[in-house]
Amino acid sequence: MRRSLILMGLTGLLPIVVLGSAYGAVTLREQRAALDRQAALASRSTARLVGREIAATVDAVKMISRSPTLDGGIDRPRFAELARRLLTDHPGWATLSVADSEGNRLLDLPAPIGGKLGKVIDPVSLARAVRTRQPQVGHVIRGPRLTAFAVRAPVLNHGAAPYVVSAIVPITAMQHLLFAEEISPGWRLRIFDKRGAVIAQSGASGTEAMQSAVAPVPESGWQVEVAVPRGSFAALTRQARIVLIGGSIVALALFAALAFALTRELRRFRQRQAATLQAQRLEALGRLTGGVAHDLNNLLTPILGGLDLLRARIGEDAKARRYIDSATSSAERARALVARLLAYAKRQALTPEAIDVVALLADLHELLQRSVGPTIICTIRSAPDLPPVRADRNQLELAVLNLVINARDAIKTDGRVSGTIIVETRLPRRDEVRGLARGDYLALVVHDDGCGMDAATLRRALEPFFTTKAGDRGTGLGLSMVHGFAEQSAGRLLLESAPGQGTSATLILPATDSPAPALDTLRERPTRTAEILLVDDDPAVREAAAEVLRAHGHVVAEAESLSQGMAALSGAPQTALVITDYMMPGGTGGEFITRARDAGLPQPFLLLTGYTDAAEDLPGDVPQLRKPFRERELLDAVDALLG
Repeated sequence: MRRSLILMGLTGLLPIVVLGSAYGAVTLREQRAALDRQAALASRSTARLVGREIAATVDAVKMISRSPTLDGGIDRPRFAELARRLLTDHPGWATLSVADSEGNRLLDLPAPIGGKLGKVIDPVSLARAVRTRQPQVGHVIRGPRLTAFAVRAPVLNHGAAPYVVSAIVPITAMQHLLFAEEISPGWRLRIFDKRGAVIAQSGASGTEAMQSAVAPVPESGWQVEVAVPRGSFAALTRQARIVLIGGSIVALALFAALAFALTRELRRFRQRQAATLQAQRLEALGRLTGGVAHDLNNLLTPILGGLDLLRARIGEDAKARRYIDSATSSAERARALVARLLAYAKRQALTPEAIDVVALLADLHELLQRSVGPTIICTIRSAPDLPPVRADRNQLELAVLNLVINARDAIKTDGRVSGTIIVETRLPRRDEVRGLARGDYLALVVHDDGCGMDAATLRRALEPFFTTKAGDRGTGLGLSMVHGFAEQSAGRLLLESAPGQGTSATLILPATDSPAPALDTLRERPTRTAEILLVDDDPAVREAAAEVLRAHGHVVAEAESLSQGMAALSGAPQTALVITDYMMPGGTGGEFITRARDAGLPQPFLLLTGYTDAAEDLPGDVPQLRKPFRERELLDAVDALLG
């Protein structure tokens, strides 16, 4: 086993190291490319800004060259006024100058350059403007007091260029363009003219080795350079190495954890095999239980219906009423037992209602005491003025029974035969409801003085199939079923235990403001009667339900299959309600309802069923009445549909 783990670790580590190295190389290359792209983007962006600034200056100078003040000679007063206004609009210009085609400055505004008129300082760009008849951007000229360049435009007159208008722009006017582009610390941004002279610069000014990205300025022939320190790429290399080393360490840690997990997994392999076998047994038992419970529901339905009919016909015979009440009570217990079987088989949905837990425990006390035996005392304690809870009654009874049986088994560990179990209802402590939805809750606590559990057992107590009982005495499902019921009811199950100090199981359930309904209460029946079609393949169920309905004034037609039901419904359009079983010869109740609706029959339906875990074909708007049902439950469902 150790060799297998070592081989697995080495086999898994090799591709991780290779992939990590490749990832580091790719990451480095991508980050270097990202730096190059960022530098190129910054240079192009700045070049566009400089180009737009130059183009705007060229357009302005070109407009001046077309001024009427220069036609046939220089109208100095008018041109001087025009120049004053333009210099005001372009504060970045130092001088506006007019020269002849030979390079002699004829007019400098606002004052002559150098204090007197003379030759232009950059004759090359002026000669090029005269020759090409197009605006030109001159070289950067460094003077004793000013470093600037000229933007020139020829004055055209009948195809000749007698004058050239020039705007003298200091290079400081271009400096602000560099700050429009944000660059990373340590980077450098510069603008060069055609001869390579630096016009403007921002960023780092040291002598560190740089890697540059250059973009041209087509409007002027200049270039914009963004330089990135080579140290930035070295930093990326270091980061890639750190990532690679860190990834290798993490990979080693992960494989160590995997080896540990595999060791534990191998150790639990047989436990999982046993749990799987147990789950298969329970699944088979659940299917068998569900089928048996369904048949028992069909048997209990006519029994309860017949008892309800007899109670209505015996008059004031107290002895007969006592016999009927006793039989009804036994049938109700059988009904509750079937409900537990269905819940165990997971074929019954929860039906939450307001429950008086104090009254429920009082009714269960005798059953609980019989379940734990005569040598163990089971005591019920309840705080005063407790609110009812909202939960499924049958599932709550089953949960209490499971907790009490667990407590009994804990007491009888190590050969003990006597002990005490206390079932207490109270308001929960604040820490017991922390994390639950806002609202009121009630706590039902089952405490025993048994052997208790250590910390390891307590952590696993709610796991399905986990049990400490010897042999086949336990399934490991009792506490997990209670836990699932509590969670499904918007509550929780808490366990507190210590070796030798017993165990407390606290079931937290949401309280409700609705009053708990009184059992077997009678109410005045509605006076409306109607024609009802009853479809059920079980004659006893069909007869019992029909007699209950007829006893209350309804006219009932009976059918025992889907085909008979369709024929009876088609031939009696005045039928106000259809009551149908789910499982019938010729098809299901869902198919019956679908066919009737497809035929355009408008009658409402009531479905009778023992369980409907496979009723995928049942429309969602059809109400259900679960077997076995009492007289009042059937009549209430009929009244609700008849309105």
